[in-house]
Amino acid sequence: MSRWLLVLLLLSGCADSTSPTASDAGASGDGGPVVVDAGETSDAGTSSDAGVRDAGVSPGWGHGSDTGTFSNDVWTPGRDGDGRINEASWALVPRGRWVSVTGTKLQALSAQVQAAIPGWKDYGNMGWSGVTEAWNAPAFDLAGRRLWRHGGGHADSSNNGIYRFDLDFMRWSIEHMPSDTNLWSQAYRTSGGFAGCPESRAAYNTEVSAGTWAQRDHWYYDEIFWDRTTSNPMGNPTARHVYDGFIYIPDSNELVVACRRLWRYSLEGHKWTLKTHPRANGDENAMAEEVIAVLDHESKLIIGSCGSNGPFSADYDLRTDTWLAPRSTWGSWDWSGSAYTQHGDIVTFFTPPQSAGFYASPGRWQRYDVSTHSVLSSGSTWNYEGGLSLASFPDTDHATDGHGMVYVPSEDIYWVYTKLNTGMTWLELDLKTTPATLRPKTFANAAPALQSGIARRRAIYFPSLDAIVWMSPADQDVLVYRL
Repeated sequence: MSRWLLVLLLLSGCADSTSPTASDAGASGDGGPVVVDAGETSDAGTSSDAGVRDAGVSPGWGHGSDTGTFSNDVWTPGRDGDGRINEASWALVPRGRWVSVTGTKLQALSAQVQAAIPGWKDYGNMGWSGVTEAWNAPAFDLAGRRLWRHGGGHADSSNNGIYRFDLDFMRWSIEHMPSDTNLWSQAYRTSGGFAGCPESRAAYNTEVSAGTWAQRDHWYYDEIFWDRTTSNPMGNPTARHVYDGFIYIPDSNELVVACRRLWRYSLEGHKWTLKTHPRANGDENAMAEEVIAVLDHESKLIIGSCGSNGPFSADYDLRTDTWLAPRSTWGSWDWSGSAYTQHGDIVTFFTPPQSAGFYASPGRWQRYDVSTHSVLSSGSTWNYEGGLSLASFPDTDHATDGHGMVYVPSEDIYWVYTKLNTGMTWLELDLKTTPATLRPKTFANAAPALQSGIARRRAIYFPSLDAIVWMSPADQDVLVYRL
């Protein structure tokens, strides 16, 4: 098997999950959140080695005797001495039901952040929920059975930290501390839109005027002005809506944000290592909204976006750090706000129908092959079942509503979370039929629901668990669904 096929298989979960990843060697056994990147507050969140995961330990359950408990669709995991979930405890979780995992609220990390950065404050209007309920999809490592949250932005949240969820421990931890808000100016604290820092924008304008600005590693409005230090020369990006532009790169064990600029974060070095703009003039319309970024066999990102500023596409070679000609087929108005999911080489996009209004659309789907960079199939006509029709869908702009989807291999069906006139709901998208079929999706117990209605890539299938993980809002526990 070639190296790059293996990378894609690991990314999609088609290979066995035996590749080396991390364990929480320094974690306590109580199941609570732990700090991985303790961070020196004087360096605005740069990392230390406290709690660094051991890359030589493969993912997997513990083998202790503590099974924990399961009752009324709530699972309290049993753990071994290192805090790892015991295999006998996972066996308690029934198949075919949404199950809440006790002690997995993201907002529980607040105490650790406050302890590391006394006086830290989120100046957004949503607090920790702004990290999860704004237009932000998580990044995920299917082989390593872990996910990351990084987002906030606009007026929702100024929290620019990175937060990791390990499935083997069913626990949140701090991958990278948020910036020290004590250092911020009053202008930025009260700006009401945290994706752009006014002091960094001024520094960028100065470089542009002097003719010294360049695409890579220079000032731009999307970074925290006070965070550049000797030990952290790149500084830190501002909180922002990352849409579907936050992904894990198996080949280099890093995280990438492709929104505003492209930022690379080393999980081994515990810091941001590069920031680069897709255009030589720093055009703010590039990668601004509704970004969807996918990875091909050659560690190239295929990026497409289309929001308020219009369509944009670009490719980026992560090995050579160079921008390339675009190949995405989704950087257009037709795909603005699409749900998407990737399984192996196949990336599937879905835009729901819209019954009337300025954005009236029959809805559409496409299946894109990252190995050939071509559209395998697509459609915009439907077979409706279960009482659905075009009139079931609202006449509002779906791009502002948000929706998500997940592929279920055992059914060869996509589960879609989207909006009908009756509210946010679950549908089945069946691409085996001609035309494609949309039908209501029912569950044996209460399905995940979001007050915000912004789903993004929130439901993620982990093949080694044969389970779907639902990234709940910050004030709710994570859900799992065993297939």
